This record gives sequence, C-alpha cells and structure tokens, in this order.
Amino acid sequence: MVMRTALSLALVLAAGPAVADTFGGFSGVDEPYLVNRDRVCTPLSVKDGTAAGAPQCEKDVTADVIAKLSFKDPIAQRGPKATFAATASGRTLTVTNKASGNAVVTWTAPDPIGKVVEVYASQYEDRIAVAYTTRRLGKEVTDVVAFELVKTTGREVQPVTPPANPPTTTTAPAQPAQPAVTDPKLDKAIAAAKKASKAKAAGAWQAVLAIDKDNSEAQFNLAAIKATSKQKDDAIAALEKLSQSSRGDAIEWLIEARFDKAFAAIRAEPKFRTAVGLDRKATTPYEKLMGFGGQWEQTGTSCEAPEVKLTAQRDRTVRLRIKTVCRGDSSELPFKGTWRTEGDGLILTFPTKGKAASVKDEAPCTFQAKGDENALTCVLDRDLEFTLLPTRR
Repeated sequence: MVMRTALSLALVLAAGPAVADTFGGFSGVDEPYLVNRDRVCTPLSVKDGTAAGAPQCEKDVTADVIAKLSFKDPIAQRGPKATFAATASGRTLTVTNKASGNAVVTWTAPDPIGKVVEVYASQYEDRIAVAYTTRRLGKEVTDVVAFELVKTTGREVQPVTPPANPPTTTTAPAQPAQPAVTDPKLDKAIAAAKKASKAKAAGAWQAVLAIDKDNSEAQFNLAAIKATSKQKDDAIAALEKLSQSSRGDAIEWLIEARFDKAFAAIRAEPKFRTAVGLDRKATTPYEKLMGFGGQWEQTGTSCEAPEVKLTAQRDRTVRLRIKTVCRGDSSELPFKGTWRTEGDGLILTFPTKGKAASVKDEAPCTFQAKGDENALTCVLDRDLEFTLLPTRR
C-alpha cells in the first residue's frame, strides 16, 4: 500500500509562487472576514488581551456564500480619528488603543514579521484586522490576521451598541493592503554587494547598512568577513548585535551562521554559540526545522517503511525523496515544493506541475519531542505517513 501511494504522488513536482494576501472586509452579519476574493476566515478570539494560534479559513468559497455574509468595506485606522494602532517585534504583534496607549491584543505569528502594513477595524470596532509583511520564498509578501475583541455573533439579531462617534457612511472605503514595495536603492546596493570582489565586499555591505542600518543580511556578511580576516572578537560582536535585532529575518541569518564555513574557526567559542543560539533549545517552528541545517531523514525498513530524506532551505523551498524497497524491487521518487510554518507545525506544499497550488496539495507536519531533540511527523496521504529526525550538518 505504501508503495502504491508513493507512486501515486509522482505528479507532485513543482513549487508554486508565494502569494500576498489582501483584506476584503468584515462580515456585516456574522464573525468572518474576507481575505482576497474567495477565502473566508474566522477571527481569533481574544482572552485577557491575548490571542493564540492561526485563523481558520475556508478556501475557494463560492460567490453566493460570500454575498450572504455581506462583507463591508474595511475602515483603515489612519490619522487623528484612528482608534487602533499596531506594532511588531520579531514574531510578536501588538495592537493598542491609541487614546489610552494600552494593548488590546497581543499575538505571536507563526513566522517572523517584517512590518505592519495596515490596521483595519469593523464598523463597531468589535473586530480588528492587521495586514503585515513576512518573508516567503525569498520575497516579502503580505499576510492578514484578524481578532474578535467582543463576541457579537449574529449581529442582525443582537445588534451591538455603536461607539459614541461611529464612522459615517460617507467614509471613503480603504483600498485592500498591497504587498510592501521594496526600496530599489536598497535592492541595488545588496545586488552590488553580492557581486563585489573580496577586497571591496566589506565596503559594499557597509553601503547597504548606510541605507538600511539594521539590514540582517549585511550584518551577517560583515561578521563573516571579520571572521575570515581573523578578527574573532569583532565577528562575534557583530553576531551579538544581530541577535538583538528586532528584524524578523535576523534569526534566519543567525542560523545560517551556525553552519557557514566562514565561522568554522570560532564555532567552538562560547560567545559565538550563545550569539547564534547553538546551545539553546529551539522554541519556534522555524528554529526547530532549520536549527540543525534543515536536513531530516527516516531510516527505511524493507517492505514496511520507506526511506525518507527531506531538505528544507531558507528560501522556503523543500526537496523530498522517498525510497521504498521490498523483495528486491525498489522505487525512488523525488519531490520539489515549498514549506511554511503554521501554528506550531509546518505545511509542505507539492503542487502538480503546471497547476496552481491548492489545499489538496498540502501535507501537514507536526513536531514532537523525542528524547533531547524534536521529531517531525508528516502526513502526505492517508496511507503515507513518516517521522523524521534531524540530520546534523
């Protein structure tokens, strides 16, 4: 059965592109909010000022269902009349009441947050949505999360009392959030630094920092240059500074430093290991997946369990090889796809070549503690499940 199932997956080969989400408004008759044109999501509940998990969404919702939910144009929280504001630090998103300055909800995102793009409120301010940027497939895209501050399901039957100064019907509808526009000057500087000769590399990466003083990639490369120049203390100091960064991708470059050959000579240094987090236990899905280099495997058993090797990359691509052996016959299938964190686990996506990815192409993976390390269990099909352990580089 395992072999037949593995063969049935042979068409799952190519990775799909990263897609940015846009916020389409809150339902006027129920809880949900709209993402893009056909994804209906349930906002996260807020308890004691905290929300947890990831919103549950239904994809490919039909037009008639969307019409019945009566989605309203979102009210962007901008200018002096705004009630709410949001800030991000690492994976933590905090929404505050602008008048009091108090936090109304704190939420931990599954992936590092780049920046807040826009904040929206429902008409009666019982729900809030935040569009924020994150890195996926090497690009900055926009995701949307929403929170229900007050339980008001069934608004037409049990209408809520509007605030003292409710928005008027003349308020101009806000445009849906768009993916953040990159800085062409910064992109050009990074491209030049990557192409710079060894003698000019340090100056080129300093030029990147002159444009973006907290750029994680530049800090990593300058640390690497110092390390290869035998400036051990300066290299470690640069990594310590990177470890204190609030940039969402800082942890990615710190993990990269764990294995980069430029730091081989100082890898045993306690300060280096502390800066890059080598000796601490991984707490986020990204660290659990990539902390030892992103390579995982399951040892095969003849006629019982396939040999599985999974390699995840920082650009969110993934390669999977499944090999089955039974009574002298063997079958080996390679797959290419993408990965993303979701909640405390992962989602692997292996879309059929030439077709857009759908929920049918997704395989959930969960982490479980196994001794002193984490194991990764993935379910590709009801007859194909495997548990992987990290392969240390």
